[in-house]
Amino acid sequence: MWFEEYATPIYEKDELVAVQGIIRNIDERVKFIQDIEYQMSHDPLTNIHNRQFFDNIAAKSNLDFDTPVAMFLCDLDELKYMNDTHGHKKGDELIKAAANLLKRIFSDIAVLARVGGDEFAILLIDKSKQEGESLCELLKEEILLQNSIKKGPHISMSFGHAYLSLRMNRGNGLMHYSMENLNYWFAYGR
Repeated sequence: MWFEEYATPIYEKDELVAVQGIIRNIDERVKFIQDIEYQMSHDPLTNIHNRQFFDNIAAKSNLDFDTPVAMFLCDLDELKYMNDTHGHKKGDELIKAAANLLKRIFSDIAVLARVGGDEFAILLIDKSKQEGESLCELLKEEILLQNSIKKGPHISMSFGHAYLSLRMNRGNGLMHYSMENLNYWFAYGR
């Protein structure tokens, strides 16, 4: 429970004799503020972070030269086809399925965000290059597994990753560097 308190001291002959106050429950106001903050930082369709939140975190990590970072960029390959052929409701289901797959892999260890209509970004902070490459392999395996069990929409995703060590110049920003220097793109799930 959240409370707001207003107190006023009461004096008699320059001596404090009591404190008069009002205490009221502000649970609804606090919940309203928390809801607004959540909406400002999360994508409403997938309930993962949005581009604004991701850009803020990426900018902060770009300033920390003592911490290695890796970035994954993921793109759903068949969203336009799904929308055009089966309707936007099915396209939304595909986006949610992809977000859920990425959450299973990355939510506890990285910053995950939907940064565009069919694009997702993952920021791994203070992880080694080998950990990033292992997660890349895990992502490939999870896409293939998801599609083999045929539960939910078929996911086809292209993705790549970039790694910035402690020694690399980060002056242009992590997102720019990642876009320009992706190791390679994978197309999985086709």
